[in-house]
Amino acid sequence: MSTAELTATTPQHDQDHHAEGHDHPEWLAHHFESPQQQTSAAKLGVWLFLAQEVLFFAGLFAAYAVYRANHPEVFLNAHHYLNPTLGAFNTIVLLASSLAVAWGVRAAQLNDQKTLLWTHIFTLACAGMFMGVKAVEYMYKLYEGLYWAGRYAPDPEVQFGVIQHNLVWTVFWCMVIGVATMGFGWKQKSGPKPGRGWISFSVGAVIASAGAGIVIANGIQAYEVESHMSQHVAAAHGEAELEGLEGIAAAEAIDKAAEAHPVDEHAAEGAEAAPEGEAAEHAPEAPAPAPRVEGEVNAGNFFSIYFAMTGVHALHIIGGILAILWIVGRIGRGDFGPHYFDPVEGVGLYWHLVDLVWIFLFPLLYLIH
Repeated sequence: MSTAELTATTPQHDQDHHAEGHDHPEWLAHHFESPQQQTSAAKLGVWLFLAQEVLFFAGLFAAYAVYRANHPEVFLNAHHYLNPTLGAFNTIVLLASSLAVAWGVRAAQLNDQKTLLWTHIFTLACAGMFMGVKAVEYMYKLYEGLYWAGRYAPDPEVQFGVIQHNLVWTVFWCMVIGVATMGFGWKQKSGPKPGRGWISFSVGAVIASAGAGIVIANGIQAYEVESHMSQHVAAAHGEAELEGLEGIAAAEAIDKAAEAHPVDEHAAEGAEAAPEGEAAEHAPEAPAPAPRVEGEVNAGNFFSIYFAMTGVHALHIIGGILAILWIVGRIGRGDFGPHYFDPVEGVGLYWHLVDLVWIFLFPLLYLIH
């Protein structure tokens, strides 16, 4: 469809304050001469923004590559604390949301307002579910003591019953608040400002979906708890064995020293009469303890990268939720159609980039071999 045809099919209004005094579509900004010029400028701006986002994430991926190249055993050991099932579930959720966004752009081109609206609400629900799953992952990691850098201190006696009890109440309130907000928005959309009603409905869908994501993630994570406990016990058992071996080695060294330098009876009597501290000074030195397993000590480096990369990605998900809510409000107001859908396309491209970043994060963090 040509620019002239597009202009002819869209509402016109007087532009008394326009610089050149000519009419133009309502959605055409005053500083653009034609819809094509506005569309080209919008696409250029979106792609420049996406390019700087790629550069930003490239720095994080570079840090990951450097640390993993220098300490592959640390990443191999620490990634066992992540749940690949949860990562795969979130991958499917984001792929479904990307499909919905692309479908929404096509619906805008066909002026299918109903599909355009519900595909974006579905995308918001997927985003909420993703954040719910991620929240459960974070809560379990932090509760276990799987912090970043030097704060990494896994607790072998952690009790997961407390966190599961708290999650039940979190799900309850998510469902109550989400459903109530959806009901309020559904009623408000029939009023004079339907856009605000659809925004309220979508916010409720995000909250309720987050609750559903918490339920699913907690159910999956429950199977992972036994694995984590066995890892903690194995790590503690390894340390105990290490200390036992050190003690045995020290005793053998003392015996060998006694055989090489037998002590006469007088010296033995003197030794018995001597204070304990003095006897300790003449005792042979025990061998130096063996170095600890590097993977356990430096696992905090892995979790520093894990929290940095997934945390920044989660912030982009939240930014995408806000942008799509803005789109939903404008869809409810009837702003988009075959003549104008630049914001729908731009936000969709941003959402595709966020999903693409996760496609790389999932195997790099959860599927290390």
